[in-house]
Amino acid sequence: MKIAIVVPAYNEEKNIKNVLDDLRKVKHLVYVVDDGSKDKTYETAKKYKVNLLKHKVNLGKGAALKTGCEAAFGDGAEAVIFMDSDGQHKVEDLPEFEKHLDSGIFDIVFGSRNLSMGVPLVRYIGNKFASVYVSLLFGIYISDLICGYRGLTKKAYKKINWESSGYGVETEMVVKTAKYKLKHCEVPVETVYLDGVKGVTILDSFGIFFEVLRWRLGL
Repeated sequence: MKIAIVVPAYNEEKNIKNVLDDLRKVKHLVYVVDDGSKDKTYETAKKYKVNLLKHKVNLGKGAALKTGCEAAFGDGAEAVIFMDSDGQHKVEDLPEFEKHLDSGIFDIVFGSRNLSMGVPLVRYIGNKFASVYVSLLFGIYISDLICGYRGLTKKAYKKINWESSGYGVETEMVVKTAKYKLKHCEVPVETVYLDGVKGVTILDSFGIFFEVLRWRLGL
């Protein structure tokens, strides 16, 4: 299976170099989407042999992932794997995603961090609550709902067709995996926190909470 790596990036001048250095080890095409960064993320990524895309303004993670997917699938990829640009995700975990996507059994593969290791208690509890909340509403339990390390096939991408432009994209993927009865699995991944806990804020979480209710009512 032809697999591409999609890396959304926003103001990651500090970390993206290490990410792209590691990705030199893999055989897949890499698509970096600079989501309107105000620092030198684009200039740094430009030094590497990657497919580099750029939003003129910051549109959000969901929009950056969609831009990367459209480019990768347009170039003939049959599946994509998402990796964050801040160095949290390790290249050494890629083979698990590759193996499950190559099997032809699964439409989407979710990465699952060991959240009890090095993650603040409030974030751990919040993530578990979100997993149970989505499970009760949609009948699907993903242990690490907002982990950005995941892979999906072209078929799954076309089915899910997410609307979320921001951090709600990960949750929407899970909800629509249930809605369209896509075959899925989870694989363990190690996460390295270089700059503390980043990403979804409390305000983002409240927004996602109400989005999930909207998705439930819309089914």
